[in-house]
Amino acid sequence: MARAARHIEVKKKSRKRTIQVLSFLFLLIICFVFLYFFNIFPFHSDILAHDRLNILAVGTDSVEAIGRADTILILSVDPKTKDSILFSIPRDIRVKIPGRGMDKINHAFAYGGIDLLEKTVQDFIGITIHYYGVVDFESFRYIIDGLDGVNIYVEKDMHYIDRAGSLKINLEKGQQILNGEKALEYVRFRSDAMGDLGRIQRQQKLISAVIDKVLNFENMAKIPSIINSLTEYIKTNINPNEIIALVKLMKDVDRSKIWVETIQGDPQYINGISYLVVDEQDIKKHVQNLIENKYRGLNIEVLNGNRAPGIAHKVAHKMKDLGFNVVNIDNADHFDYQKTVLIIYSKEERLEEYLTKILNDIDIIHKSQLNNGIDMTVIVGKNMVY
Repeated sequence: MARAARHIEVKKKSRKRTIQVLSFLFLLIICFVFLYFFNIFPFHSDILAHDRLNILAVGTDSVEAIGRADTILILSVDPKTKDSILFSIPRDIRVKIPGRGMDKINHAFAYGGIDLLEKTVQDFIGITIHYYGVVDFESFRYIIDGLDGVNIYVEKDMHYIDRAGSLKINLEKGQQILNGEKALEYVRFRSDAMGDLGRIQRQQKLISAVIDKVLNFENMAKIPSIINSLTEYIKTNINPNEIIALVKLMKDVDRSKIWVETIQGDPQYINGISYLVVDEQDIKKHVQNLIENKYRGLNIEVLNGNRAPGIAHKVAHKMKDLGFNVVNIDNADHFDYQKTVLIIYSKEERLEEYLTKILNDIDIIHKSQLNNGIDMTVIVGKNMVY
């Protein structure tokens, strides 16, 4: 009896140790997953090694344009400073597609997939693309449904049925939670005066809303299914380690300070086809200016201080190209300024150093109070007559 009792006791202890070991392993796996997801564990990633990280995001719409890129975005982020720009390239921009000649930029995807589109975009805007992601908007709705919808302000009533009956849009104006299907209706609508430009703006709003929801999603139990959805519906060359690092990086980016830039073009008909025509050299220069100018978005006014006709407008155009927001163009208090004067109200560090390189020979005055919301005044002197 004693031997039997000891045998039973040994089995109980063995079973208890087994349960403890399994529990420990289960706990370890859970901890590992969470550490992996939030990048607390030191996983290797090349994301943070770039001086400037550029990611090409492509949206295709099987309803409207089979095999063509419906949405082309480039997210450019400085991993150290978190300075971020979101470039949007309209699909009708006329560019040179390698091996194909001049055509709409979205046709590059139809001709040669993401590889040709990536090459075309790099040649067009003059920056290196490090990673890409391609998503079909039809599949994107499943990701939105996995997030329990996204919060969007629908700016107007949107009602539309296409001739074939395959696209139905029925949205009412107002703030609301859009499920996947309604979100697709929102980004597909373009039956108004804004046309394709309005649709681009709505796509940007939707992407911003989805990012907000992902970064603030409270239902942790659904995270694995969302990650599965991302890998199932998004084609990308970003590996899992880099996805985690990218999520952590974007959590540290101030969303209100992301500069959103839509590449502009002149509408033209060429051989009966509608294009947006641009000067590629001007585009490259503008993109580089925006990347280099960490003070983009500051409100400035430009005043004519030398009487030269149109000089204030010329300088204002240059400042706009650099990314500054010109809110006023006028004459100065007099026209006898020999040297250009810069009055800085903003407290942005090193702004003076940057502007001295851009405007060369200038006098700088600092004032502590904002001038009606203006961060900077440029009084154009006689030394800046073109």
